[in-house]
Order: sequence, then C-alpha cells, then structure tokens
Amino acid sequence: MFSFSYIFQVCCAIISILLNLVLTYLILVKSPKKLGVYKYLMCYISLFEVFYSFWDMMTEPIVHSYKAAFVVLRDYYGSVFNREASFVLVCIYCGLFGFSMAIFGVHFIYRYGAVNKSFSERFLPGNWVYMLFVIPLWYGAWWAILCYIYFYFTDITDAYMKETIEFHYGIPIEHSSYIIVYFQPTGADGKPHPDPKIFFAIGCMWYMIISSMFSVFYFGVRCYWQIRKTISQSATVSATTKNLQTQLFHALVVQTFIPLVLMYIPIGILFFFPMVIWELPFTTEFVGYTIALYPAIDPLPNMIIIKCYRHAIQDFFMRLIGRGKRGEGQHSINTVDAASGSNGPGPRSGARFV
Repeated sequence: MFSFSYIFQVCCAIISILLNLVLTYLILVKSPKKLGVYKYLMCYISLFEVFYSFWDMMTEPIVHSYKAAFVVLRDYYGSVFNREASFVLVCIYCGLFGFSMAIFGVHFIYRYGAVNKSFSERFLPGNWVYMLFVIPLWYGAWWAILCYIYFYFTDITDAYMKETIEFHYGIPIEHSSYIIVYFQPTGADGKPHPDPKIFFAIGCMWYMIISSMFSVFYFGVRCYWQIRKTISQSATVSATTKNLQTQLFHALVVQTFIPLVLMYIPIGILFFFPMVIWELPFTTEFVGYTIALYPAIDPLPNMIIIKCYRHAIQDFFMRLIGRGKRGEGQHSINTVDAASGSNGPGPRSGARFV
C-alpha cells in the first residue's frame, strides 16, 4: 500500500509536469516579441521544473531530522538501483535543489537588467546574458558534489539513524540510502563534537542560499522602483511596454513568496536546528512536501497574471465548451429529425442552427 507522502509527491510531480509543459508551449507560441531573451529564460526554468519533478518522482526522497543530524533518504528496497546508486540519485536530487536556488536569483537579476539598460549594458552586454543560464548549473553541480563528498553514510551513521528511521517510516536501515548531515558526532567521551568538514560544506550551502535570497530581494526591490519610474515616463514608453512590464513584475512578486514559503524557510529550519542539536517537536518530513509542491505551483503566476497566456488558456476552454455545446445541439437536431421521420433538417431549421 502506498504511503501518503508517496501519493503526494507523485500527484505534485504530475501536476508540475503538465503545467510546466503547458507554460512552455504558451511561452514559445503566445509570447509577445518584446520578451526577447527572457522568453528563453522562462522556458529554461519551466523545463528545469519538469526535469526536477521527474527526478523527485523517481527518487521518492524523505527528509528527516534527528538530534544533531538530518538525512535525505531513499527506500531502495525492490528498486532497480542498489544502495550506492541510490545515494547518487539522492545527491543529484539535492543538486537540483541547489540549481533551483540559483534560478530564483538569476531570474530577478535578468528582470532588473531588462528594465535598467545601464545595468544590462554594464554587466550583461551581448552574449554575456547567457551566463545567467550557466550559474544554476554551477550551483547545482557544487551542491551535489558537496553532498557526495561530505555527507556519505557509514556504519556509524547507520547506527545513529537506525532507530529513528525504522520508528518513523518502518524502513530497515539496510534498505535505505541517504545523505546525512551529522553536525556533531558523538566522540569517545560520549559527548557531541562539531565536525569541521560538515560545517564547511554547510557553510558553502548557506552561501548559495543567502546569495540567492539577496539577489531575489535586492534586485526585486530595485526592479520595483525601476518599473515605477518607467511607468511614470509615459512620454517615452509605450502603453504596451508598460503594461507588459507591470504584468511580468506582478508575476515575479508572487513567484518571490512561493520559494520563500516553500523553499527558503523550510530549508533554513532544516539546516539550523540540527546544527545546534535542537530537536523539533514536529517531524521535518514537511520539508519534502514543500519542496515537491513548489514546482507544481510555480507556473501558475505566469499563466494567470500575464494576459497573453491567460487569454490563450481562456480561449482554449471557451472553444472546448463551444464544441461541447455544438455537439449537444447537433445531437438534439438529429433526435428531432429521427422522431419526425425526416432525413435531415429542412431549410428553416437548418438556418436556425447555422
């Protein structure tokens, strides 16, 4: 019988894949020409979230903290992947989380460059703008490598996590593969001692998280003021451009709160409390839920707020409803014809339904 967490992750993954594929189609087909390179950045983000959802569904990660450690684990029993291969899957999954951290930041950097030409010409001239596509790859690889080098499971970590994993999830420790961030291992004296290597690796991850948050809020605020300034210059900026910039910014504001609630805050809780050996009174499994939920929700602001995409979706459903009504109307006509014994509608009834 499937667990609630598995069903939740699969449902979120399927919704994310469908919505992001629809959004990718809308971006490629329905976008105004004024979007420029931003169109490709939006596609890049949507397709990444499709891949992220596939990987999440395949890995089925469980996030759990216990005293001075937290794990991201995978139950590999009955899987085609053994314990070592499953460990690599989990490391890549964590790397994708690092990729997503960078995506938030570069998204806002590009948006600010789009409304501030002097910033764009100075820092993103010509093809340099495509470096924004490379930064998430670097963050993702960096995060995954840190996990692979510093967070490998051992016999000691198996003994430390065995009871809590089996109690909470019913998974025998030998059937689980996981990355473990064990901040303060117990020494020979029976007391916890900080592990410098673990704190170094987590310090690198904190740098990635903080740099992402800084980019989001710093460039978000500057983008807001620049757009307000642009909108006020009615003599030099067309109404269409101002309207598009406003829609894009409103979508971006909503997309700021989504990762803040579903990504930044949960991962901050997960990183901080085990670091100070403060066991939470509630399970940290919710972090896995929020991370799975993020890509399923993230496409919605663009699809709802940006008019050209919203109208395209509305037109699709209106045509769908219209076809259904026409089909029902045609069925009614055929039913009347059959009852009257005629071979088809006469001229007057035919004209009525054209």
